[in-house]
Amino acid sequence: MEEQEFVFPPRRLNGVFGRVGLGQAVAVVIGIALPWAGIRTGSPVAFAALAAAGVAVVALAFTRIGGRSLTQWMRPVFGAAWSHLRGAHVYRGAVFGPDSLAHSMDLPGDLASLRMLSAPGPDGRQRIGLVVDEANRTVTAALLTEGTPIILEESAEQSSRLSEWEAVMESTTDEDGAIARWQLLFRSMPDATNLAQRYYLDRVGDRGTAPAEALRELVSQAAPAGQRHEVFFVVAFDLSRLAGEIKAAGGDDEALGIVAVERLAELRRQLGEARIPVKGWLSPGHYAAVIHSQFDPESLPLYDLQAGEEGELDPRAAGPSATERQWRAFLHDSAVSSTIWVHEMPRRPVERNWLTPLLQQSDVRRAVTLVAEPLGVARAERSINNQRLAAGGSIYAKAKHGLVVDARTRRELAAAERLDEEIAEGAGYFRYSMFVTCTAPDMASLRAAVTSVRRRLTRIRCASMVLYGEQDQGFYAAALPLARGLSPMWSLTGS
Repeated sequence: MEEQEFVFPPRRLNGVFGRVGLGQAVAVVIGIALPWAGIRTGSPVAFAALAAAGVAVVALAFTRIGGRSLTQWMRPVFGAAWSHLRGAHVYRGAVFGPDSLAHSMDLPGDLASLRMLSAPGPDGRQRIGLVVDEANRTVTAALLTEGTPIILEESAEQSSRLSEWEAVMESTTDEDGAIARWQLLFRSMPDATNLAQRYYLDRVGDRGTAPAEALRELVSQAAPAGQRHEVFFVVAFDLSRLAGEIKAAGGDDEALGIVAVERLAELRRQLGEARIPVKGWLSPGHYAAVIHSQFDPESLPLYDLQAGEEGELDPRAAGPSATERQWRAFLHDSAVSSTIWVHEMPRRPVERNWLTPLLQQSDVRRAVTLVAEPLGVARAERSINNQRLAAGGSIYAKAKHGLVVDARTRRELAAAERLDEEIAEGAGYFRYSMFVTCTAPDMASLRAAVTSVRRRLTRIRCASMVLYGEQDQGFYAAALPLARGLSPMWSLTGS
């Protein structure tokens, strides 16, 4: 069977005027105003100086450093400077925080408004952890999935599985679905407690056979170099869209839990129909342990040894003891992390397993995240029409003035038309961002890890950049199972 290929549309670079962003437009206005002010002075020297200054302002506004224009650097630079002046770049929690016991979850920065709810599961026995964000009006749950040997399956089976997963994704774009965002979080770390050996002990019945003995020896020797992989499917519901149902059920936290769990049960049913094996929605204690172990990677083996894979933690202790946002990295408890934004997906056709080189990398502790915001049909059509009008208008203006139309603009128009056709055929539409967070014990190891990951991204034809100046927001979006929105990245994505 012929290998199926996928094509990603180019990232939109449209600003307020074509590809000119707001900051660049302001710089152009200043560049015009300065020579005009020089003319008004009546002095040739003043005019020459102000004209040169205007040219310099415009040139600097369109200069790109590290994948971003200088105007796009303004927000990270001023944000970092302002936080240092206020001392907000450093966080002290746990026993160092004077009000730590007053919060249901002791988290830094703009995560401080999060709180954990414990809702009864559909079976009435297990509890499901729900993270409520009062500031952004969302409630979030995380589902731990099980691995499948899809890479080893035949092409027909792979295509069938991907089609079923596509159907699940498209179901999140329903107008009344109330799903604000969903996240796929893949985290990889050293297997300190040898989960492969635990799997052997739990699943292998007859251990006296030769194959069982060979497998036991293999997994026991693999512990020092073993890697542990976990995949979470995280979904965030918009509380404003669920307000009517919550009010009808009582309007309190218990009613919120009932309404959210009903949605989660339906979503899990769809995943089961798509043959995606799952272990279940995280309990409050397990959810808190996952969050805390991202801040403090050295604590993960303790939860494993204490309670197996279902390691529990009091949600009030989910946060870190201390964090510090630096320009290049985010320091947190027992490690230091740096987040990379994948700002451009492959521009050439790729196969279904195109992410394999990144996901199978075994020498770096990392978290790979895809955050998607499903759009209903009406919003999707408006977004695509805006994209088509912007690209088509740019092509028309350039052709009218005899300018060369670049290939990227033509591809943006073609992508918009292709997406319009897919929407007309009933396909779903998403805004999405992809991030990779590298974690290491020290800065030297972190620099090597970031370099290694960016090489892998280049190998699979992705363009990436380190989120200098916004490493805390990058860590929250990429490393934590919270389905963080794209708003912290507006200044970077240009959306």
